Amino acid sequence: MMALFDGDPSRAVITRELSLSSTVVNALAGGGIELITQAMRPYGLQVKAGPEGTRVKGHLAAVDLFVKLMGELETSAGDGVSLDSNALAEMLRAFLEHQLKFDLAFRLEGLPHAVRPLNLTQVAFMNALLDDPHQLILGIGPTGTGKTHLAIAAGLSLLAAGKVQHLIVTRPLVLWEGEVMTAPRRADIVNEGQFTAIDDELHDLIGYEASQRLIAEGRLELVPLGCLRGRTFNQSYIVVDEAQNLLSHQMRMVLTRLGRGSRMVVLGDPEQIDLHGDELSGLPDFLHRLEGGDLALVHRFRRSEIVRNPLVADIEALFDDDAGMPAQRAA
Repeated sequence: MMALFDGDPSRAVITRELSLSSTVVNALAGGGIELITQAMRPYGLQVKAGPEGTRVKGHLAAVDLFVKLMGELETSAGDGVSLDSNALAEMLRAFLEHQLKFDLAFRLEGLPHAVRPLNLTQVAFMNALLDDPHQLILGIGPTGTGKTHLAIAAGLSLLAAGKVQHLIVTRPLVLWEGEVMTAPRRADIVNEGQFTAIDDELHDLIGYEASQRLIAEGRLELVPLGCLRGRTFNQSYIVVDEAQNLLSHQMRMVLTRLGRGSRMVVLGDPEQIDLHGDELSGLPDFLHRLEGGDLALVHRFRRSEIVRNPLVADIEALFDDDAGMPAQRAA
């Protein structure tokens, strides 16, 4: 596993001076720098290329990736391959795909298979989940970016390594508009699939038998939101999924369950709130309260980083484009 953060990100930032051929420098100046820095967005890579030399600054591993990429570009230029914008984009895509599949794959304790990130934002998020000193980490962004998958994978690994004693997963229960909640109905909904999405992730990562064994041992708990009040989770890794559907008072209640030796990961998409009427989400409110402070690490995903299916990003864009337009009755 290639570590992209060493805990304190400021200590991982380095500067390198490179001597590149004029062909590669021209390719960088012709749009290549923007292409590369966008691809390595999570690491704040800065590149300045010119006849006097090329300077690159950023996190250690991102600089290392850049140096490797420049080596491949120099080889291609030496072979007479064109480095126009289209060719450069394809080379960058192929390079990152190879790195993600092999050098940047996470081989985690307790998981039978490697977790293979599909973009560098996922790599950065996983490293933060595993190594960042913050006790509170937020993963914010569209559905389909892999937030829940990575958060649970990290929790299972920390559990297997003995760095935490319990893995706790919770998510809010959202009623359909007009639905009335009763005690029997609440039990039915929990059994019907409040945690189906979490079960899917667990079964994909470690299999049904292993996940059931962890539950039987009391090391893994899938806890309905309403059962959290009054509890304190010590030496635990707590995942709060679908946090955009928490009301403000629920958000406060959940966050204050954090006990000693624990860390909490809050996941959500402020653009997909399922609350009704005048109910306000506690996630945007909490994000606003965090601004300008260092209480939590906020990791943001973009729509372009949706990995579930490329079509999902296009569907999200369609709904965003229609925001504010009057609803049309289906034919």
